[in-house]
Amino acid sequence: MSLLTLSVLFSTLVLGAVLGFLGGLFGIGGGIIAIPVLVLAFGMTQAMAQGTSLAMMVPVLIVGWWRYTRSHPVPLRPALLIGGLASATTYLVAQLATRLEPNTLRTVFGAFLLLLALRMLLRTKTSHNAEAGSKLDARLMPLVGIPGGASMGLLGIGGGLIATPMLTGIFGQRQTIALNRPGIEEVPFLERMEP
Repeated sequence: MSLLTLSVLFSTLVLGAVLGFLGGLFGIGGGIIAIPVLVLAFGMTQAMAQGTSLAMMVPVLIVGWWRYTRSHPVPLRPALLIGGLASATTYLVAQLATRLEPNTLRTVFGAFLLLLALRMLLRTKTSHNAEAGSKLDARLMPLVGIPGGASMGLLGIGGGLIATPMLTGIFGQRQTIALNRPGIEEVPFLERMEP
């Protein structure tokens, strides 16, 4: 192996370890960190970085799903319904995203990061939680798959970044339940849905 190849291998292993650590710590899939790093440090195009981020999610989702369902069994029917809705939305939105100019795609991703940062900075200390109760009927929770899938298709990031605030703020889920998921929106609230 050449020195350059070893350098690239080492840097990708470090990136994977850092993303795994942050994903476990903050309950995120890592795409929000991986995409800028892949573009800025590895020289990937925005579309390539977003596609790579989506590919990186697959093993994370499988491991997370397996770990979560060991402690919290999930009814299959609602999981398939929500997963199907999120997958269909991801596919449709990805069709649009792949047709965008690279600079437009980068601008959309950057604007999303800025909005996310602004939301975090302006967020009040009083947040909605489970004690406040669900504000909407739990049967509507599968619809969280739509914005979650759209974020995956357009931005290349996990739907949990969109779904967690929706689950806590709109559906009154506890933060720990909303974050204790493998990166797909359906797991945290299925326990409240009828099988």
